[in-house]
Amino acid sequence: MNRFIIKLFIFSIFPIGTLYAVFLLENGTADPFYQRFTTPKQNALILGNSKAAQGIIPSILNDELGEIYPAKLYNYSFTVYNSPYGPAYLESIKNKLADFEGNRCFIITVDPWSISSDIKDPNNPDKFAENERFISDVKNVNVSPNYQYLKDWFSKSNYEIIVMRFKNKLWKLHRDGWFETKGVIRESTVNKNRNYMVTFYKDYLTKYSYSSKRYEYLQETISYLKSKGSVFLVRMPLHQDIFEIENKLDPEFNSKMRFLEKKYEVPYFDYNKCSINLKFKDGLHLTIKSAKDFSNLLSKNILTYEN
Repeated sequence: MNRFIIKLFIFSIFPIGTLYAVFLLENGTADPFYQRFTTPKQNALILGNSKAAQGIIPSILNDELGEIYPAKLYNYSFTVYNSPYGPAYLESIKNKLADFEGNRCFIITVDPWSISSDIKDPNNPDKFAENERFISDVKNVNVSPNYQYLKDWFSKSNYEIIVMRFKNKLWKLHRDGWFETKGVIRESTVNKNRNYMVTFYKDYLTKYSYSSKRYEYLQETISYLKSKGSVFLVRMPLHQDIFEIENKLDPEFNSKMRFLEKKYEVPYFDYNKCSINLKFKDGLHLTIKSAKDFSNLLSKNILTYEN
């Protein structure tokens, strides 16, 4: 019996070791979220949905703000589905944040969707949609490999990690949390993508409404992070077509943010009257060049504010 167990152990080592090695090969090309749950705790965070995930590049801000804020920013933004402000996202933020001695800042991106919920019951946290998604389910967000995410939320074959490492040329989740989407986009494709987004978000208007409870959780998030460092509220730029839809969802959104600006004494930057020419892939997400330009502009605005 003991001999059988020894042989079983020996023959199990290779497949287990191989699978472990495969998991370690995931470099942000097989899954758009996984790597955020495998990096260590971070000293400073960028928060929000996919607009922030693709549009704010931490490495640029870290280079520009390093003298004032030595803590490196990490982009811990997900999507409109996974990271609206609420108990699940706040808990995940707390799990991701490290202790740090020194100055640091936090960038909280905001839009009407981030404080909205199901129109049928928008103020019931027990029915927030993200409760059924990974942002709520994955509690250990700082371990590599992250077996819980791979088991419950990685939708492809594990061995596709190898394939995508060499095959995926369209997007990559960087180690600093920036989600880079690549490829040359023709103007006709941009227009088609924007029209799709307009239709998509118009449909959202019939399903979502402002949530006073999410607004409370946004305030709780601001308060928590302000106790750790400086906080900047940021409304990302949008194409006018998408911006108008957001304003239909919550016409008083900017007033709400100005109230928070005064209440918590944190600056609010609204970039929908932007001084630089920015381009979008779909009216919503910035192109790579514009993400770089926007990250530089945001850095300069923070430096101007601090000075």
